[in-house]
Amino acid sequence: MKTEQKTDFDSTNIFMFIIRWWKHLTIICAVAAIAAAIFSAPFFITPKYQSTVTMFPSQSVSLSRSVLGVAAGTRDFLQYGDIDDAERLLQVLGSSVIRGRVIDRFNLIDHYDISWDHPYLYTMVNREYMNNVSFRRTEFGAVEINVRDKVPLMAAKIANEIAALVDTVQNEMRYERALLAYQAAKNQYENTQQEIKKAEDSLRVIMKKGVYDYEGQTTMLFRQLAQDISAGNTDGIRSLERRLDAMGDYGGTFMHLTNYIEESSENLATAHRRYQEAKADLESFVSFKFIIDKAQESERKVYPVRWLIVVISTFAAGFLGVVILMVYSKLENKGIIKIKSKKK
Repeated sequence: MKTEQKTDFDSTNIFMFIIRWWKHLTIICAVAAIAAAIFSAPFFITPKYQSTVTMFPSQSVSLSRSVLGVAAGTRDFLQYGDIDDAERLLQVLGSSVIRGRVIDRFNLIDHYDISWDHPYLYTMVNREYMNNVSFRRTEFGAVEINVRDKVPLMAAKIANEIAALVDTVQNEMRYERALLAYQAAKNQYENTQQEIKKAEDSLRVIMKKGVYDYEGQTTMLFRQLAQDISAGNTDGIRSLERRLDAMGDYGGTFMHLTNYIEESSENLATAHRRYQEAKADLESFVSFKFIIDKAQESERKVYPVRWLIVVISTFAAGFLGVVILMVYSKLENKGIIKIKSKKK
């Protein structure tokens, strides 16, 4: 029992154990460090370089409402966006639309050395893309695009292209909705114009009948009629009666058309303003970001970190060596290894 207690390892004799086996542990750690340095070299692990684009999202507002000032209380599109705008920007950055265009633009299938005959071609290229391209929102509300690639210039080009595609893709989505709004506003404006023109044509016909100011004419004709009756002017009375008959026949229509044209003119002004807004939204190219830092060609690789690989490998090998030697020493002290050797 005393022998077993002496051979048990605890915190007091581990130091002595390491001193006893220091040569073996040194050899293990040295071999691990050399192997890690060799196998983390560029001819085993392809080094990668990283380029970063930093940008702030812009406010998600209508350009026409913000610039033309057609609505009070609208947000300024020149201001930085908030957290919601940043999250929307991240969703667009991670969309398959941008990913597909970048893959086609830079021919990443060949660049990533993926065979065109691979049964899961697009799965492989998408996986490689997502391993090399990442997006994140910083603590200051900015959005970062990080791209890693074995070619420094390619990493910078891809990062800048993704940043440019943010505006392109979002404006394409805007255009689809803006086109519907533009067509509706245009139709409303043109229909209102046509209705007013029809009413004006009808009013012009009535005015040719002698009705051009219903209320004023009616008052004047009745006064004249009273004077002719008093004077016994029969011809004048007949003439006035014909004119009054015309007023009776077309007066109501005249009043209706006049009121309709007045109201429609106000509606036409509103429709014309909406038409201008929709046209401005349709024809404008809005930027959804403020670029703070464009991607530059990196001079130093970020992967692999050789010193970290060497340190971790050396530590792991040393720890594993200690465990193995402790087990070996314990088995030797118990005589298990010697007994086996005697049987042989």
